[in-house]
Amino acid sequence: MKTKIILSSILFLIIFSVSPKIYSQQQGSNHFYELNFLNIPYDKLDDFTELYETYGKPMDAQNEYILSIKVLRHWSGPIWNVCFITEYKDAESFVASQKRGDEIMEKMVPDKSKREEVMKKWRTFMTGHSDALTTDIPKFEKK
Repeated sequence: MKTKIILSSILFLIIFSVSPKIYSQQQGSNHFYELNFLNIPYDKLDDFTELYETYGKPMDAQNEYILSIKVLRHWSGPIWNVCFITEYKDAESFVASQKRGDEIMEKMVPDKSKREEVMKKWRTFMTGHSDALTTDIPKFEKK
């Protein structure tokens, strides 16, 4: 998992480090948003809630690079479709947040095999490639 995050971060840096400030100025504010999509079977909702309350929420609260998080859900039959919208100051903060998240998780769960077990449980709710990196378009916003 850590290798995947490192490779994703490197690819992200290559794509956006050329000129993230120019890119964000063209698109809107410098704020950067990550959308993570999850599918939570209704009969696993308690398991997911416990996992998020125990690890996800405290980890996000300690990550100074995260400006805000909004969670949306859509109940579709026996499954909750959930979207976590995480806001960052800019693209660089997103990259720094990934590293900081790893550091926080290592402190929260020092045992590597236990950390891998937690991440394996989390991945059971992911929808494949479950994130989208976005910026805002102010001219389309309702003020």
